[in-house]
Amino acid sequence: MDRQNAELDVYIGKFLNNRYLIRDLLGKGGMGRVYLAEDAAKGGMPVALKILSLNLINQHMSQRFGREIFIGAQLGRKSKNIVRVLSYGVTEDQVPYYVMEYLQGKNLKQILRIQPLTIAKFLDICQQICLGLQCAHEGISLKGEIYPIVHRDIKPENIFINEDSKKSEIVKILDFGIAKFLTERSGMTLTDSFIGSLPYCSPEHMEGRKLLDVRSDIYSLGVLMFEMLTGKHPFQLKNHSFGSWYQAHRFQIPPTFAEVNPQVTIPQELQKLVMSCLAKEVSDRPQNVSHILETLTNIKEHLHDASPISKSDKYLLSSPMQLVPVTTFSEKECLQKTWPKNKPVALIGFPHLLHSPQGTIPTFWAMLPKEEITNFLDKTHGTEFISKMNVYPMVLWITVLYNNKPTLTRWLPYYLDLKDHRGQKIVQVLAEIGYYHLLFFALEEPNHCTCVITLTLTARQRQLLADCLAVSQRSKASILPTQAKTILKAEYEKLKLENLQKLAGHQKTEAGGLKSWITKLFDNIF
Repeated sequence: MDRQNAELDVYIGKFLNNRYLIRDLLGKGGMGRVYLAEDAAKGGMPVALKILSLNLINQHMSQRFGREIFIGAQLGRKSKNIVRVLSYGVTEDQVPYYVMEYLQGKNLKQILRIQPLTIAKFLDICQQICLGLQCAHEGISLKGEIYPIVHRDIKPENIFINEDSKKSEIVKILDFGIAKFLTERSGMTLTDSFIGSLPYCSPEHMEGRKLLDVRSDIYSLGVLMFEMLTGKHPFQLKNHSFGSWYQAHRFQIPPTFAEVNPQVTIPQELQKLVMSCLAKEVSDRPQNVSHILETLTNIKEHLHDASPISKSDKYLLSSPMQLVPVTTFSEKECLQKTWPKNKPVALIGFPHLLHSPQGTIPTFWAMLPKEEITNFLDKTHGTEFISKMNVYPMVLWITVLYNNKPTLTRWLPYYLDLKDHRGQKIVQVLAEIGYYHLLFFALEEPNHCTCVITLTLTARQRQLLADCLAVSQRSKASILPTQAKTILKAEYEKLKLENLQKLAGHQKTEAGGLKSWITKLFDNIF
């Protein structure tokens, strides 16, 4: 919810430097937070504003920051596959920020978690990434000289799939120049800012070599391509320390594609390309992105030329090749589930952590009349989280099922007590995974799961849950759990009324009918 989010984030609602009104949190990473803002100088035009996780302590750092932002702005004008940087500045506390074009879509990490890729989609995304990198590696002009630009932090979070007004998808590379600025500033090491980036770092980058060239980006791209093709990182580590990742990148031989995911068939030429990008020595990798682009183009042409009736061509462009079948496999597992014997056959809902080959996945099981389940299929659904962490560490998790009419709107609430280990674990997995499966069981035929819907959380919701977990570790409850539930339920009723008014204005009779249904649901669960 906006109210809770505002309590946890000091920037939301602020007017930065009398120009940028910060509206919402879009995401958070090791280098800072990204917000949705309005540019007052441009008539309230939406922009993305990134506030970095550091202070500019001297003039030299300010000049360095300005130079790197200038480089990013130059690249954004040269290539449509690099995000456009519009301006930069510092907050009252000397915290640097920069302003970018506002993109609508998902980053590659979010896509890989929830959506299978076809081989055609893979090739299209990779070609656009390479076009952006090629532009940067060719360099920009500074004082009459050409300087090649190395990104240094290619990873799924920095690849954004933007949907324009024509519904076409354009790949945008984010954060050019920022990685170099952060890692080279006084007193900082790679591990300070880039723990989340270690899985994609080249060996020479981890060794601290300052004179990195374009082949470092090519190694990171190789890791990214391997993950896109198999759904898994080439190195599966139990310990995610700096030392463990260095040992893997410098010495561990990547597995073959068949060893990681035998269910997908990948062109040999493409396998060879990815493995060459993952070479430990820079001299053994492709020496420039142009070579990678040429190989990808050849593979794409071969797939187009392949006969659709040829049984030997298992990787045809027309085949819905599931390179990252995470939710597909877990949804199939959900359809095999049966209603627990220890749960009553009634209008109730409850969460459950599903342990699958893809890892632990959060699910919510709901029992409804069969006719209602049918009405909710292929409709818009939503998720809300309510908490009052200042009085008690508890989150009210609400799934909202819409069907255009207020009487057909259903709310599935559940209290997650963060003083309880199970509640903590569910919130943690929700924040980490970013989606959950909603399992429907029919009241008339309660034994087997009828259907499954996957709901995705926003970046703000995931950050809210992570912040709630962090606060719960040091929170001292001032009230009892039952009292906390009463407070959250009151907040929930307000939220429900707001939604009902949006859906149906002042249709009080229908709202009353829904209220009685909700009361029954709460009575059954709690």
